[in-house]
Amino acid sequence: MSRMWAILFVLIGGASYGLISPVIKMAYDAGFTPGDVTSSQYFMASTILLLIAAFQFRHFKKLTGRDVLLFVFLGLLSTGTSVFYYLALADLPASLAIVLLFQFAWIVMLIDFLVTRRKPNKAKWAALVLILAGTVFAVDLLHADWGSVSMTGLLLGLLSSVTYSTFLYFTSYVREGTSPWVNSAIIAVASTVAVFFVFPPTFLWNGTLFDGLWFWALLIGALGQIIPPVFFNIGIPRVGGSLAGVLGSIELPVAVVAAFVILREHVAGVQWVGIVLILAGIVVSELRMRSKRRDLAQA
Repeated sequence: MSRMWAILFVLIGGASYGLISPVIKMAYDAGFTPGDVTSSQYFMASTILLLIAAFQFRHFKKLTGRDVLLFVFLGLLSTGTSVFYYLALADLPASLAIVLLFQFAWIVMLIDFLVTRRKPNKAKWAALVLILAGTVFAVDLLHADWGSVSMTGLLLGLLSSVTYSTFLYFTSYVREGTSPWVNSAIIAVASTVAVFFVFPPTFLWNGTLFDGLWFWALLIGALGQIIPPVFFNIGIPRVGGSLAGVLGSIELPVAVVAAFVILREHVAGVQWVGIVLILAGIVVSELRMRSKRRDLAQA
């Protein structure tokens, strides 16, 4: 697979995450609780992925114990991100919660430095500055309500960023050649078991699943637990965890545009400026990498 295709897969995975927020708000407006929405989406996603993986049984035999442990670890990280972020949203303004989540842009770089002792290059620093500045503008942070900021909410928001950063980075450790469907099925099952401890699957016996919840569970499960893990498993091992942290920033522009298009929410001019800055950060990072590879090829 070419590097550009791998980058495209990571961008699609991040963009899929960006569509979740407006869809979840629509599910809540339909009368379903956060607990039912969260647990049902994981249940639906793991069921679908297991059915698909069943047709690729031969790939299970190729997995090592290390592979399985890595996928379980990634599943727990995915659960942590969802639970911490949803709980943070209960205590914080949405704009502040998303800013805390988006600290993964520099946390991924920090993890990469701690693991490899490799300092970020100038292109990554430039991309990071553009993305963080764009995030502040995109969520219109300067006009957020700071009257009553919960310390618990701040901690939960930062924890969601740490778990998401770790998920993005360690997905780069997935061996190339393994089936992304099988990998994602194991991740989804581990995530579902963990989620059920936090949000028990009451939807299985209280009747809400067949009262319309199945539709939202299927849609949100696809956007959150099927498309991103599968596409990240394909793309991140090729591009690396550090660049994945930059590419994952596409989530915020997609979330803002989706809120504007789907929910008809007002998006101020400063927010569009933020979106442009984030996209510029992604482009700067990749163009610098392409230039570096071109110079090495000509040397």
